[in-house]
Amino acid sequence: MNTSKILARRLTTSYAFIQSYYNMSYCCIIGFATVFLLSRNFTNIQIGITLAVANTLSFLCQPVVAAFADKSKKLALRNIVALLLLVLAVLAAILYMMPNMVLPTALLYLLLVCCQYLPGPLITSMAMEHNDAGTEINFGLARGIGSFAYAVLSFFMGFLTHRFGGSAIILISIVLSLISIISVSTFPKASSVKDDRNDASKKIGTQLFQFALNNKRFVMVCISITLVYFSHVLLDTYLIQIIQHVGGNSTDVGIGYAIAGGLELPAMTLFPLLLKKIKSASTIMKLSAVFFVIRAVIALLAHNVAWVYVAQCCQFFAFALLIPASVYFVDRIINGEDRVKGQAFMTMSMGISNVVGTVLGGFMLGANENVGVMLGTGVTVSVIGLMMLVLIIPRDVERVDAPNSAEAF
Repeated sequence: MNTSKILARRLTTSYAFIQSYYNMSYCCIIGFATVFLLSRNFTNIQIGITLAVANTLSFLCQPVVAAFADKSKKLALRNIVALLLLVLAVLAAILYMMPNMVLPTALLYLLLVCCQYLPGPLITSMAMEHNDAGTEINFGLARGIGSFAYAVLSFFMGFLTHRFGGSAIILISIVLSLISIISVSTFPKASSVKDDRNDASKKIGTQLFQFALNNKRFVMVCISITLVYFSHVLLDTYLIQIIQHVGGNSTDVGIGYAIAGGLELPAMTLFPLLLKKIKSASTIMKLSAVFFVIRAVIALLAHNVAWVYVAQCCQFFAFALLIPASVYFVDRIINGEDRVKGQAFMTMSMGISNVVGTVLGGFMLGANENVGVMLGTGVTVSVIGLMMLVLIIPRDVERVDAPNSAEAF
C-alpha cells in the first residue's frame, strides 16, 4: 500500500472520530432538546418558541460564519471549528449550573443550539479541503459512522435521563464538546498546494448577497432541496402520530427510527463506490429525491405498521445518499473561495425545511387531526421539489472527470 493511501486511511479514521463526537453532541443538544427543556419546567409552547427562534438564529449566523471562514487567511477551518466548540462547552457549563429559570434558560439554549449548528458545514469543508488537495477522505464512511454514533447515544440517553434527569444531557454534551476540541485541533491541515482558500491568485470570497447573485442556479437547487426534504421532516418529526394512525405504539416508533438510522451507515459507506460508478453527484441527488417521494407515498398509503417500516427502509436511498451527494455536489460546482458558503447554503436549505415542516406539520395535525392531510401535503411539496431539481440541474453537470464543470453550471 502506497503512502498516499495510508495517509488517506489515517485521515478518514481521524475524521470519523470528529464526526462521531460532533454527532453525539448534536444528539444531546438538538435531539434531546425537548427532554431537557421539559426538565426545566418549560411548557410545549415555550419549547416550540425557543427552538424556532434558535433555528432562525442559526440560519442567520451560518452564512456569516461561512463567509468569514472563506476569506480568513489567519485562521484555519479547524481553528474556527475548535473556537465554536469551546464557546459551546462554556455555554453548556453555564447552563448546567443555572437554576430553573425559564427566560435565562431559553436565552442560553438559543445560543447553545446556534453554536451546535454552526460547526457542521465547516467540519464538512475540513474533509473537502483534503480531497481538493489530493488526499481522498472517505466522507461517506466517516459521516455514516457519525450517524451510527448518534443512534447508539440516543439509545443510552433515554436510560441516562430517566436515571439522572435532564441535566445529564448538558453534562454529557460538555464532555463531548471538550473531546471534539481535541480531535479537531489535532486534525492535520490540508496541503495548500491545491487549497483555493489560500490561493493568492484567487479573489477573496464574495459577500453573501453577491454569492447568491453569482450562483443563481445553485440557490435554486437549494430551494428545490428544501422542498424535497419537507416530507422527510414530517416523517421524522411526527412518526409517532403516523404509526398510531395505523394502529402502532411507541415500541413500533423505536423500531421505525432504528430501521432508518441503521441503514445510514451502510449507505454512506458505499457512497464512494456509487459515485465512482455513476460519476455524477447531481445524478445521485436526483435519485435520492425520487426516494424521498417514494418514502412519503408509501407512508401516505400505509394501512399497517409493516408498511411504515417499508417506508423507513427508503432512508437508505433517500436521506443517506442525499447528505454525501450534496456535499460532493457543492465541492465540484462552487468556486474554491466560496465553497464553505456553498456548504452552509445547502445545510441551511435542509434546516429551513426542518423549521417550516415542524411548524406546518404540527398545525395540520392540530387543525385537522388527519395524518393523511399532512402526509399528502408532504408528498405534493416533495414532488414539486423533485421536478425543480430535475429541471434546474443539467445532466452530468459536474462529472468527476470534467474539471471545468463548475464553469458549465
